[in-house]
Amino acid sequence: MINQRSEGIVNKMNQYVYHILGCGAIGSSAAIQLCRMGGDVFNIYDFDTVEEANIGVSEYIQADIGNYKVEALEKHLMNISPLTTVYTNNERFTSYAPTGEGRDIIILGFDSMESRLEAVSIICNKIIPKEYQPKCIIDGRMGAEHYQQYIISKPTLSKYKKHWYSDDSGSQEPCNAKATSYCSNMSGSFIANAVRKIVMEQPYNEKFSFNFPTMMLQMSRLK
Repeated sequence: MINQRSEGIVNKMNQYVYHILGCGAIGSSAAIQLCRMGGDVFNIYDFDTVEEANIGVSEYIQADIGNYKVEALEKHLMNISPLTTVYTNNERFTSYAPTGEGRDIIILGFDSMESRLEAVSIICNKIIPKEYQPKCIIDGRMGAEHYQQYIISKPTLSKYKKHWYSDDSGSQEPCNAKATSYCSNMSGSFIANAVRKIVMEQPYNEKFSFNFPTMMLQMSRLK
């Protein structure tokens, strides 16, 4: 068992399905860390290919350049744990296929706010039985030196819109800034830690932000 050294700190990761929407800096980092923690079923979406610029801020390597991000990420996940099941979708996210029993954890790793809202609309507007509703949506928004995270449990579109802003009005927000490797790696760490708390049924912050230059962490009340 690859996560035996963290046994007792985190378990039950293999009881959930992780939907990674956008496999760039945020999505690839989150997926890799969740896999190392014991997550073994992933549904990953991204229609883009790996470019040289992605190497410095994502989990990809030179050999991945030119390949679809989902295929490269699948390879890295399988190299970590050959028992991992990865469903790759090298296309735009247009439909949500729920797993059921409240076992779906959805992670938003898109570059644009518009893509995030579109995806959440698709997920929340799908008419499905209550037991098929996702456990939560985790929205990680990354800039060069600033990270924001929002967790929407039992998500609805109205809940999500409370934390959404347009790409134009958010021109100074983290999502629109260029990336750094340390921020992207920390984004995956923050998301993985949030997932740990959720699956272990521990208190977690619904929203927070972390600024690297000031090392300031601003958090909401624990939920």
